[in-house]
Amino acid sequence: MAVKETNNRILNERDRLRAIFENLTDGVFTTDRNFRIDFVNQDLRYQFGDGIGKTCHQFLGLSSTNCLQCHEGMGAFGPPLRLEWTSLVTGNTYDMLVSPLSNPDGTTSRLHILRDITEQKKLEATLFEYSQNLEGKVAEQADRLRRQERMAVLGEIASGLAHEIRTPLGALLTGIKLLEKGGQEHTDEEFVLSLLKKETLRLKEKLSEFLAYARPSKPELTPGLVADLLNETVAQLHQDSELTRDVKIIYEPAGEESVCNFDRAKMKEVLLNLTVNALQALNGEGTLRLNSYQSHRQQLIQVSDNGPGIAEEDLDQIFKPFFTRKKEGTGLGLAIAQGVVEDHGGKIKVTSVSGKKTIFTVSWPMSGTAEEKA
Repeated sequence: MAVKETNNRILNERDRLRAIFENLTDGVFTTDRNFRIDFVNQDLRYQFGDGIGKTCHQFLGLSSTNCLQCHEGMGAFGPPLRLEWTSLVTGNTYDMLVSPLSNPDGTTSRLHILRDITEQKKLEATLFEYSQNLEGKVAEQADRLRRQERMAVLGEIASGLAHEIRTPLGALLTGIKLLEKGGQEHTDEEFVLSLLKKETLRLKEKLSEFLAYARPSKPELTPGLVADLLNETVAQLHQDSELTRDVKIIYEPAGEESVCNFDRAKMKEVLLNLTVNALQALNGEGTLRLNSYQSHRQQLIQVSDNGPGIAEEDLDQIFKPFFTRKKEGTGLGLAIAQGVVEDHGGKIKVTSVSGKKTIFTVSWPMSGTAEEKA
């Protein structure tokens, strides 16, 4: 009696599961241990017909290799497999989940659940196409903005250039007119010629600065020691006694320094720009300090002075082209220096306390930009 009740309960449970599978909106079928179909729900019968007794690939219109891929290596306890395929019968795309079913006799059957994802794939394709079009429009807009920005910068350069060369050109024209007029003493002629030479060199320097900013060249990275670069920079500063006067220049090299990659000429220009600015701010007295060290595969150089500092409202402006508080100068020096450091894959930062000190920190990867991009 107990066995009969158990069997009835099993049959009732089976019928209940079949009823559930029959009414699912997803396609469901099961296969026996020989991979032949022994149950198909009404959703699949509507799409593919009655497949009882057929193998999976016969029923779904697939190659027999699909069955091998589907069932190969699947044990009685999984894991389930997930496949995506497009039916040649219906033309729709399906997501199919295949799970093992353990039978009482130790064999393994398979449960297959198919979900039609055709509309989902169409939506994905539409979204992808929209994304591609959007990316193209964004790139086009970015290119337009870059061109507009480039034209604005060129206009700013032209305006700045006109302003900066007006004074030396005026001095040159005045000197030429004096020479053309004649009648000067020999000493006066020498003075005028000296003035012409000075203003010509000044004009050349300004044009060189403008070209360096407008048409920067990529750094030529070579291995070297920053200590050698700093020693050379300090020695060059000491040669200009009018600039250094009573300023104490202190250079503190790293305790142990490894070779790193950098463009020696360009980095020297960066250091000269920072140190000359500091010396001009010190106005002949105080301390200029240079430190170099290496940390986390980064090369760092600090240029600090105990001068008047930089006004807080100017800290966000000093790297912008043509910004300067000096009576003379193009305001391009720090902009050029920043570009050089960034071309090395690095950064240049500044901190300042008004009336006490200013510290510029230059850092870049020791391996160099070229190696990082490789």
